[in-house]
Amino acid sequence: MERRRMLKSLLAGSLFVGLPGMLCAQQPRPKSGVVPVQNVEPATARVADTEPVQVNPAELERILKEWETKTAKITKLRGVHQRYEYDYVFSQEKRAVGSFWHEAPDKGRIDFNCKEQPAIPADGVNTQKVDSQGNPFRVAAEAPMMWICTGSDIFSIDVANKTFDQIEIPPPDRGENIMDGPLPFLFGMKAEKLKARYKMSLGQMNGTQGRDDRMVYHLVAIPLLQEDARNWQRAEVRLDAQYCLPIAIRLIDPSGNKETVYVFPLTEMKANSPWDAIMPDPFKPRLSGFKLQQLQPAAPDRQQNVLDPGISPITR
Repeated sequence: MERRRMLKSLLAGSLFVGLPGMLCAQQPRPKSGVVPVQNVEPATARVADTEPVQVNPAELERILKEWETKTAKITKLRGVHQRYEYDYVFSQEKRAVGSFWHEAPDKGRIDFNCKEQPAIPADGVNTQKVDSQGNPFRVAAEAPMMWICTGSDIFSIDVANKTFDQIEIPPPDRGENIMDGPLPFLFGMKAEKLKARYKMSLGQMNGTQGRDDRMVYHLVAIPLLQEDARNWQRAEVRLDAQYCLPIAIRLIDPSGNKETVYVFPLTEMKANSPWDAIMPDPFKPRLSGFKLQQLQPAAPDRQQNVLDPGISPITR
């Protein structure tokens, strides 16, 4: 179970370049290289299960097919991200910035606060994000860390403490089958499989223009399987309509008490280009001086069903 949660987090960051019902298009990045939180429309309440969606089956089908076709052509993608995690119980917000890399079919990496730090208000509060009592959220930076999926292993690297965990991916889950993991909305995911696994709909921002005047697609996914529902209750993807590249991601946890938002500036993405000389192989962990904390071997081989091994529909 822990392996799948780590895989979900990795895919949500580096393979998932996208999702939100409240996210706006990115503004030009300031000289510091960090996009302030004010450039992301903050959610003001836990309304994940009540936000309206559009009912337009023909348009939904068209967008899902277009998404499948365009992303199938992407073999490599890299860029930068900002992540905002909101805890509604403790009125806390954590921020992170970093880079991500993806290589089809099953390699991904995302770095958090490793080379730069997010913008934190001088007083440590976000006045645009308040709890039910009207108190602003306290803001802190995430601890520096990396998640790397090599295709055969997942590494969770604690940069500050120089430790790491390693999880071996069972052979049946490797290659294209990695998209059968807990959060497989992105590259190579077939439209029919998406509809079989999630209740898909169009969000209210679908077909609108962002602040950069680019049209966006807004998709909402509700899990139909227990395995997914244990990790999140609602996911939203916001795609740039021209390229079908996700520009934001929003996830609501099962309790509705935590919201995670990723923002991916489209102008910082590079698709199908060689890795640079500084990072010739981003999926090869450099662990000299790091201590292994936990090694989780791959589970024995098992039979897979058409959707995902060992998972069942939600009982309603």
